[in-house]
Amino acid sequence: MEMFIKIAPRAYNLLRSHIPAESAAHQAIEKASRIDHSVEGVLFAGYSVPCNDEQARILLEIAKQFCPEIVPDIETAIALARSG
Repeated sequence: MEMFIKIAPRAYNLLRSHIPAESAAHQAIEKASRIDHSVEGVLFAGYSVPCNDEQARILLEIAKQFCPEIVPDIETAIALARSG
């Protein structure tokens, strides 16, 4: 199942710098698209990372170590993908 995880630039850079090239998640982080949009007047600048369940799980584990503030966002994306 494919999902999209939206993350801020700082978190994207942290994840990207800690994902080994041979990891399944490396391909996902490299395919991320830069996004800039406004919701109710609040600008969000970040990245949308397309990934499958395996890649999302790897991103989750790396996030737990290096940027725990995005762990809930990844968990939510996984839960939504599984329920939908």
